[in-house]
Formats: sequence, C-alpha cells, structure tokens
Amino acid sequence: MGKKGNVQQEQNQNVQAAAEFQNNAIRDFVEEKAGVFRTKGTVDESTARLPDDQNRMITQHNLRK
Repeated sequence: MGKKGNVQQEQNQNVQAAAEFQNNAIRDFVEEKAGVFRTKGTVDESTARLPDDQNRMITQHNLRK
C-alpha cells in the first residue's frame, strides 16, 4: 500500500506541475498578445458589445425561465 500511495502522490505532483506550467504558458502568451493595457473607465456605448438596455432585457428574460 505504501508504494501505491507514493505513486499516487507522485502522479498528483506531476499533474499539478503540468497544470502550473500550462497556466504560466497561457498567461505569458496572453500578456504578449494583449499589448498595452488600457485605462479603466466608463464603457463607451459605441464599442460595447451590447447596449445596457439589451443586457437588461436579456437578464430579465433569463430570470423568467
């Protein structure tokens, strides 16, 4: 049982290390491709995906389901 426990623990460590490596790789890729961060401010209606009224109507519709 001791060997089995050690093997399981080693597998868990390998999975955690692989997940951490993948997260770091994705983070580096996104940071590289994202470019310069913009200043946070109010949403410009011309660049918003959906107007606020449409978002409100969709939310109300989903709550009725």
